[in-house]
Amino acid sequence: SLPRAKTGFTVEDARRVAAEFNTWARAAKAQGLQFGYHAHGFEFVATADGTTPFDVLVKETDPELVVFEMDVFWVVHAGQDPVKLLQKYPTRWRLMHVKDMRKGAVTGLSTGSAPPTDKVAVGDGQIDWHAVLGTAEKVGVKHYFIEDEGVQPLKEIPASVKYVKGLKL
Repeated sequence: SLPRAKTGFTVEDARRVAAEFNTWARAAKAQGLQFGYHAHGFEFVATADGTTPFDVLVKETDPELVVFEMDVFWVVHAGQDPVKLLQKYPTRWRLMHVKDMRKGAVTGLSTGSAPPTDKVAVGDGQIDWHAVLGTAEKVGVKHYFIEDEGVQPLKEIPASVKYVKGLKL
């Protein structure tokens, strides 16, 4: 988890963290590893000029060293459009957490936390998976993970797998 003040994760925080990510990523690469970052929503709070800390993380990290994982749930939770975000930074996304959000769940929050009841089987929620996964495929996402943090994982995981396998892109 990124250190952040009670006021949130700022653009200044993001600049410092981006420099640290580059350092850590160089060390990871030297050991044959890839460094990646998974956003949780608090990175999408915009400044007055519309810049978000996430924009800074992408722009100030070395694309040869740092990749990003989109957790679709947290992107939507923060009020972002995952398709537009994939298109905005098409060369930076390599991994994706496939996790759906309950229809009617509140979005536009940058808390990085949500009740487990807001997390539902993929295909049962409000996310347009055809658009998200189709765009992800086009921009080069390589690895997809069905992540279940809901209240009925033994029921929801098989339903999510069935939905994703049946989706025609």
